[in-house]
Amino acid sequence: MWMFDLKADFQVFYDTHVRLGTTRRNDLAAKRDLNLNRLNAGLNDLTAETGLPRPYPTTWYNQGSYAMHTLNQDPSDTNDFDIDVGLIFNKDDLPSDPLKARQRIADALAKRCTNFTQEPTAKKNAVRVAYADGYHIDFAIYRTYTDATGTLHTEHASTSWKPRDPMAVNTWFNKCVTEKSPKAMPVLGYYPKVKDGQFRRIVRFLKWFSRSRASWSLPGGLIVSTLVAEVYVPNDTRDDRALYDTIIALKNRLDIHTKVYNPVSGNEFTENTEIQSQVNRLKKQINAAAAKLSPLFDQENCTRDKARSAWDWVFNHSFWADKEKVIKAALDEEITASALMPYFVKIKCELAGRQGGRPYRTYASGGGVLQKNVHLKFTVEGTNVPHPFLVTWEIRNSGDEASDDNALKHSSPPSNDYTHWTSTAYKGNHQMICTITKGGAIVAQTAHLVRIAPGKWWRR
Repeated sequence: MWMFDLKADFQVFYDTHVRLGTTRRNDLAAKRDLNLNRLNAGLNDLTAETGLPRPYPTTWYNQGSYAMHTLNQDPSDTNDFDIDVGLIFNKDDLPSDPLKARQRIADALAKRCTNFTQEPTAKKNAVRVAYADGYHIDFAIYRTYTDATGTLHTEHASTSWKPRDPMAVNTWFNKCVTEKSPKAMPVLGYYPKVKDGQFRRIVRFLKWFSRSRASWSLPGGLIVSTLVAEVYVPNDTRDDRALYDTIIALKNRLDIHTKVYNPVSGNEFTENTEIQSQVNRLKKQINAAAAKLSPLFDQENCTRDKARSAWDWVFNHSFWADKEKVIKAALDEEITASALMPYFVKIKCELAGRQGGRPYRTYASGGGVLQKNVHLKFTVEGTNVPHPFLVTWEIRNSGDEASDDNALKHSSPPSNDYTHWTSTAYKGNHQMICTITKGGAIVAQTAHLVRIAPGKWWRR
């Protein structure tokens, strides 16, 4: 069936806007190496403090999208990149409790990771180091030992010590790229017209689609890769046709069911309710994409501009349509109009590990992207409104996650509280609006913008 040909445009878009590129990839590698050095130095610090040995990892491995070469540029241009690293220890060199093992690594990193947006955190499956400019590094902890039969075992420090090969997902993905992509068969005189590794490019295009709107909370790279491995439709002449056919195949697959299973272990990803919700949203948006691309097949009426406009809906990038992108202000007009009010109010935001805890950093409005589950302390820092007056704290969230939880907007009753606590619960923009009323009238108002990153499963 005829379809408007934009394969050359796809190649330019992929090379220029999708692929991470050598500079950014090297920057991530430098951050990884710096934090590996910090880890070893921090383990030395713990040894000096406790008088007990705190051995280094015996080796480490790149994991996740960085290792699979599917890490894309950030569609939102906020440096929201991550790198996964597996740290391998001898069994006897770590605490027997997996949480304590993760906490030791977090404590060691905290010794040398100073002045960060967040302290290194021992999460369920890894220890995270988050940078203010959006980057973050997740260190997964593994232990190895040989049993009485001479068999080598490797276990991951999760909720318990779970058998896991740190390279299994990478091996599976690379096998998919090799076996599923069109490849030359010189004996038969067959040579594809597309570059090697088309499967990887289709994964990257669909990962871009999943991140193309800041308000969307769709599945992360591992789940997208798993679904593409199920439905990928190769094309030996055109990447644009391969992507379209794969989108239709994915639509049909998700219309049948939305369960997704780990390609290595067989465990169900979608047992996690958050991941199931993300896949349900993906189904909705993939159906929309399939409909938006229908003009590509109107041979009589489809023009180059119409074809590019159709793909622009999928990628949501200025490369595809010569149109002015209006960037909506983070704060509503009523807030920007606060300068016209008779008085002013100034608030500050501080970060803490728990509600009521000691703040460890001040966060500027619209500053770096924060991870989830960071506690935020908002305080009225100054105002020229004469007493008496009342303060109202209003929270406005954005995006799929907050919408699904019916948590787009809520506020405190007017009171004398100069401080209000909240947390980073939902991906997207989180606005704290502080309003001062006097005699029933609004006399001062300001807002503070907090940018919140997605959870781990969204990223990978």
